[in-house]
This record gives sequence, structure tokens and C-alpha cells, in this order.
Amino acid sequence: MRKILRDGFSRTIFLFLFLPLKIFAFDSVVLNENILNQKVVNEINLIGKELQEKSGIFVGVIASDEADFETLLNMQERIPKSYILLILSKKSHKVDIVGSKGALILIDKETVLSPYSGTGSILPILATKKGDIYNAAILNGYADITDRIAQARGIKLENSIGNANRDTINILRILIYGFVCFALLYYTQRRMKRKKNV
Repeated sequence: MRKILRDGFSRTIFLFLFLPLKIFAFDSVVLNENILNQKVVNEINLIGKELQEKSGIFVGVIASDEADFETLLNMQERIPKSYILLILSKKSHKVDIVGSKGALILIDKETVLSPYSGTGSILPILATKKGDIYNAAILNGYADITDRIAQARGIKLENSIGNANRDTINILRILIYGFVCFALLYYTQRRMKRKKNV
């Protein structure tokens, strides 16, 4: 019991003392507890720094496998005025986007968090349960958010990863649907010909 209290106290001290330093240093990954690999962290920090310099909006990531969602949500109190946070709690099995009103109106939160693969950029990846889903989902969602802000503000991001993954999935989906439609049409035509011959 004493160890649990000590760990909880240490984590709280860490969150309140370390967080302001991270934001001041332009680190967009505000908290990463055993979720993101270093390559993804570096990519997010690079995109986030450029977006903040060009738009004045801080877009951060808070990801943890041990802290519950409510604990992570409380961290937004120490974030600069104009911000958006992508929060993931593995323990609570929850992901959400929060932020200041002025920043949130620049993105369509419901679309980013949509469970449908043609629309959402986070939940469809988490639902696959194959491969490195957390790194892929957070990076994809973060890129989607920053791209939407950049588009709304008329900014070009040099470090944007774009929507290449989503575009590829959409192209594959169109090809598959096209093939299914063609097969159904072909099958219907053959049946009609057989009926005529009889």
C-alpha cells in the first residue's frame, strides 16, 4: 500500500514539475508512458514545433498505459491558452481530443475520432489489433489534426506526413467495391441470358 502511494505521489510530482518544461521546449509529446517509440516521438515533435511556430496553436500528445483517463485529462490545466491535446489511456481503454474552444473549432473532432475506416484516422487503426497499433494510431491522428489546423489557417507544413495512408486505403476500397459491382453485374447479365435461352 505504501509503495502504491509513493508511486502515485512520484507520478503527480513528475506531471506538475516536468510538464511546463516540456511545453516550453516545444515538445509536443507531453507525456509518453510506454506507448510511443522514439521515431514516432521525434516525428510528432517536429510537426508540432512547426505548427506552433506558424499558427501559435500547441497540439500535444498525452499517452499512458498506467494512468487512467481522468488523471491524464487534468494535465490540460497547465497547457498554454490555444491548444489541442490528443489523449490516450491504455488503462481506461479511451482516446479523446480536448482543447481550447478557439483551437477545437479548426478541426472536426467527430470526423477524426470516427470509428469508420474511410473517415476516422485513429479508432479504425486501434480496432485492427494487428501490429504496432498505438504508434500508428497516434501518429496518424496527430498528423490528421495538424493538417486540418494548417488547412484552416492557410498554412503549409513542410514536415507534414500528409494523408498518404488514408488515401491508399480509400483507393483500395474503391477498387474492391468496383470489382464487387462488376462481378454482380456480370452475374446478373449471365442469368438474364440463360433465362432468354430457355
